[in-house]
Amino acid sequence: NVKIVFMQFKFRKYFSHFIIPLFLFLGTFLIYKNIYSNPRNWYDHYLYLTKSIIQGRVDIPNLPSFYHDKLIFDDKTYIPFPPGASFLLIPFVFLNENITQQQVSIFIGAINIALIYLLLLNFTTKKNSLLLSIFFGFGTSFFWSVIVGTTWFFAHVAAIFFLTISLLFHFKQKHFWSGVFFAFSALTRIPIILSGIFYLMQLSKHKKKLVIFLTGAFIFIPIFLFYNFLRFGNIFETGYEIIYKQYKSSGIKYSVGENFGYFDYKNIPLHLYTFFVMPPVFTPLEGLKPSPFGIGILFTSPLLFIALKPKFKKGIELEAIITAVICAIPSFLHYAQGWVQFGYRFVLDFIVFLMIVLALRFRPSRFNLFLILISVIVNYWGVLWAIELGW
Repeated sequence: NVKIVFMQFKFRKYFSHFIIPLFLFLGTFLIYKNIYSNPRNWYDHYLYLTKSIIQGRVDIPNLPSFYHDKLIFDDKTYIPFPPGASFLLIPFVFLNENITQQQVSIFIGAINIALIYLLLLNFTTKKNSLLLSIFFGFGTSFFWSVIVGTTWFFAHVAAIFFLTISLLFHFKQKHFWSGVFFAFSALTRIPIILSGIFYLMQLSKHKKKLVIFLTGAFIFIPIFLFYNFLRFGNIFETGYEIIYKQYKSSGIKYSVGENFGYFDYKNIPLHLYTFFVMPPVFTPLEGLKPSPFGIGILFTSPLLFIALKPKFKKGIELEAIITAVICAIPSFLHYAQGWVQFGYRFVLDFIVFLMIVLALRFRPSRFNLFLILISVIVNYWGVLWAIELGW
């Protein structure tokens, strides 16, 4: 009897940790691929940088002239973005030098859904993890970000990949590798470095584990500073403020509201409006269609409000929401709220921590299932519209 019970336990664990994630990956990949069947091959900044890195350089001599977000320094072309997403692309380029960034985005995005499922198993049931991973993959702005795969969106997809693996290692007590993958997530989206507060809160009473984590995470510093030095001869120069000045002087309307400084507290209302309640656009001829400046989660992902509702229980729930709020600060201070996007893409910098809170609170009630359904329908509508509009 003991042997039978043990085998049943092993089968359940194997099923929940291998079979379900595999089917999630395959199903999601096929859906993503068929929605946007013709792979895009423009605004692939990271792909160009990857090919330069393989050649032993960080400038991009063949970057197309029409690309936004590039700068010239000492007669060489650079991009302001950190190199993490390009590191992720390296093995794909070795396998197929003609691959597009969007094709990799769809593949990594489908993996992310399986990873989120595995992460949420630490906090809730298999059923709830499955429902919430589907919500994450098809009922949030992650859906459009994966499908479009252009530079600004691919960075979020890659950063979530690294961060989720880091958290999986963290909860498996593999703290060195947790630190390494955390470093790569921060090398992909700089604001994610602030999510280090979660690890500090989790490990504050375990000094040895914290030191092991920090040892792995330390690789962020030399890589990032050396990358800056190779580009601009200054370890603290990223190029982002130069790009900001280019946008300010270009006359392009890249924001729905007035813009203030590069990082300015006066930008916060713009972001809060976009994140929470910004509606779609209505025209008499076309009816409802998405705004290129974003749509609030009230319309796109209302289930997330469950994760945002006070009060928060002490422990992981409180630590995760504190981390999400801290990670949101750079985005909310930023001069633009995102542009040519469906939803609010900056939520992807901290959505993994919102998903943890959501998993701890979620119950599969009819109302919550209805919210998941509405989120999936709205995001599917938005993806189709965005493709139609050529975003």
